[in-house]
Amino acid sequence: MIIAVDAGSRDTAAAEHVLHELLGPAPTPVIACTHMITGGETPHLAVSITAPTDELEDHVRAWCTDHGAGSAFTHPGATAPDLAGPSNLVRGAYVAAVETALGTGRLVRWPGREHAYGVQTAADLRAKAGIDYVEAIGGLPITDATVIDTRDFVRPVRREGQIVLQVQPAAGGVLIPFEAEHQQKCCADH
Repeated sequence: MIIAVDAGSRDTAAAEHVLHELLGPAPTPVIACTHMITGGETPHLAVSITAPTDELEDHVRAWCTDHGAGSAFTHPGATAPDLAGPSNLVRGAYVAAVETALGTGRLVRWPGREHAYGVQTAADLRAKAGIDYVEAIGGLPITDATVIDTRDFVRPVRREGQIVLQVQPAAGGVLIPFEAEHQQKCCADH
């Protein structure tokens, strides 16, 4: 089942907070993503959850009602999602549901995430953490022995259902995830 929610989150931290609240009671492994929503009045983020069962459905529907969020629920075999909420947010939820069905998004949770910590080789990340590919920004070569310091914060992207961790060079000859946990916003100092 695919669940998509648009609560109008302004940044990734806010979107991840929404996922935290939605996944609170989730006992089963899920794939949880954020999605950039453009084309409306203000670009923002929506979230999606792919779960093997419908255990989260009642909790998420109640959360969306309480928070005035848009939602899209897609059950296996359905031809269209079940949409609800304010029209400006339903569009974002629909976009997130479609992107999830196409296997795209920025991953927050996925099977193997619990092993994506510390300093590891690219081969170990692929074998233990569910990462399909490690891709260096700028085309740097990646081998099985390439060392990656995850800095305990890994947010890979999905492309056509494959999990891709984007990395960049750092001091000490290691690579680090392209997305840092604490980012300085562009133009934050002026």
